[in-house]
Amino acid sequence: MFQRLLPALTVLLYALGYPLGALTLGHVTPFLLILLRFLISAVLMWTVVAVRRTPLPRGRLLAWTVAGGLLVQGVQFLGLYWGMAHGVGPGVAALVIAMNPVTTAVLARLVLGRRENSWGLVALALGMVGVVAACLPRLLADPSVGPGLITVLIALGGLSGGSLLQERKLRAVDPFVFTAIGVTVSVLPAAALALAVPQHLTDPVPAVALLLLLVLASAAGMVCYAACVRSRGARGASILFALIPAVSVIAAWGLQGAPLDLTTAVGLTCGALACAAQSRSTRPTPGTAGRGGRSGRGGTGRAATVPERVR
Repeated sequence: MFQRLLPALTVLLYALGYPLGALTLGHVTPFLLILLRFLISAVLMWTVVAVRRTPLPRGRLLAWTVAGGLLVQGVQFLGLYWGMAHGVGPGVAALVIAMNPVTTAVLARLVLGRRENSWGLVALALGMVGVVAACLPRLLADPSVGPGLITVLIALGGLSGGSLLQERKLRAVDPFVFTAIGVTVSVLPAAALALAVPQHLTDPVPAVALLLLLVLASAAGMVCYAACVRSRGARGASILFALIPAVSVIAAWGLQGAPLDLTTAVGLTCGALACAAQSRSTRPTPGTAGRGGRSGRGGTGRAATVPERVR
């Protein structure tokens, strides 16, 4: 039952992060916010790991987990917040990050040799229409694209690349452990950025309340997304971003009173159709090695045999 609800829960929690983040940024400077977010998330995630007594990766598996977690957490969110602090509007940032299905498909083609079948291409096309439709009003209202756009593109690459790494080499790692390690290793670069520029916190009570809500939603959302990557693969999980922008607009309407329009409905419809098309799509096949050619190394098999040990 939970596996059936997992995609919807992932979309909802991830989408809540955008309006909650916008509200929190009204009280906290960006790099102080991301540092506090990583710190609180690390405490929360390690508490869950300790209570569940989840095995931890060791050896090379631990090294790959650190690399994947740093890409998905540190590179994505530090790049995103840096860009927003240097002139990139939230509409542009949301649109760039929502291109995750396309960049994941491209990286999978270049790195893993996977090719999209017809249903996969339909899903990508519908997803991009849904993303643009949901983001278009915000883009028109806030068309600023500052020098930070490069870091937002890097953030997108971190999310897509880290997800592919998780699928290829980290199927044996629990999503809670993956998220816990990711936010922990991201604390140091976040602290360095926070110390590099002046930071401030205004209205501590609402700021702390919003920060806690943001941390809970984002941490749970990233765990759910990691679980989706683990069960569906990076490409299958990435198509959820076709729905996230439209759901984020609806969440912003509920939390901030932001207006709804026809494009949101179009975005929701196209995003839902994209997810339906993705469900019809078989797992993309490698270009030359065949379906079973890479599975022994953790490439396209569901639960690749991992030589590293966990304890």
